Amino acid sequence: MPESLQEYYYSKCVPNDNFLASWQGLAYPSHVIQVVTFPIQILTFYVIIRHTPINMSNLKWSILTNHFWCTWLDFTICALSTPYVFLQYLGFLGVGVLSWLGVPYVYQLVLAITIAFFASGSYILLFESRSYSIQENRFKFTKLSNRIIYHLLLFLLDLPLFFMFLDVPTDQEAAKSQLLALDPCPTKEFFLPEVFIVTTHAQTIHFYIWVYIPLLLFHALSHVMFHASCTIYYIFIAPSKITSSYTRQCQRQFFIGMVFQTLIPVCFLAAPITYSITAFFTNNLGQEWMNLAVIISEFHGMGASIAILTVHSSYRNAIRRMLPIRKQSQVFSVLMFNEKLQK
Repeated sequence: MPESLQEYYYSKCVPNDNFLASWQGLAYPSHVIQVVTFPIQILTFYVIIRHTPINMSNLKWSILTNHFWCTWLDFTICALSTPYVFLQYLGFLGVGVLSWLGVPYVYQLVLAITIAFFASGSYILLFESRSYSIQENRFKFTKLSNRIIYHLLLFLLDLPLFFMFLDVPTDQEAAKSQLLALDPCPTKEFFLPEVFIVTTHAQTIHFYIWVYIPLLLFHALSHVMFHASCTIYYIFIAPSKITSSYTRQCQRQFFIGMVFQTLIPVCFLAAPITYSITAFFTNNLGQEWMNLAVIISEFHGMGASIAILTVHSSYRNAIRRMLPIRKQSQVFSVLMFNEKLQK
């Protein structure tokens, strides 16, 4: 770190001793969340693979794919990269395992963004697969090749986000000095040599935060809404007359469960987005609040796993059968029954 930046921080700024604003305040809770969440995610994989009923078999792989990429996304955020985000600068500091191993943060960002694209696409796949399974749906793809091309195009349309790495400052320390005009006194972590600045242009920062990233989110949401609308129409509004009432009821229950399976974890991911919008409007870009927003988003994996295990009756019943308390109660009931027979 240049001596001038050291002198600047200690002479111009009052150190922020808030633990939540420090890198430790982000890293330690993130790693704890990962340790707690990982066994639940593994259990969810097991239940999906072993206890998916026959009437859900055509959607088993889309549920499994969605859970796989969401698990990888949370593992990346909580353990591998753990991004300490300087929102106002579009700057990042990795406080995860990959940074400890010496992996440059630009590669960590590329990895995290790519996994986020796959996770976003897996939600589209989940709803598209549900819509595709309805025989009467006139909007579904009739060929497997068309489905593959469709999802591949969705992924390719996300790739222009990587263009922001084409203008990365070669002199990162000079870029930090230039960005101090936006915020003269950031946290002391900003002056660490490992901090990665994507760009120093304020207009570019605002374009990605206010235009391009919201456009990507709206694009993904629009596809989810389209496939969800098709499903709602064909199983709620105009159900097939040749389908039995029991099958229609199962279809409706599963779709409602799938909606909750999506909404619950997405609510956690909405935390950084909500904070970013609020912070820019109120001009209150406190680092402790940014870290808290990232920590809240890290509950996405736990929320997704718990949602899958609880909203679908087949998975919920499988969990009940695994509980030792239930097994003990069944044994107790059998013993009581035998005792009554003996009397």
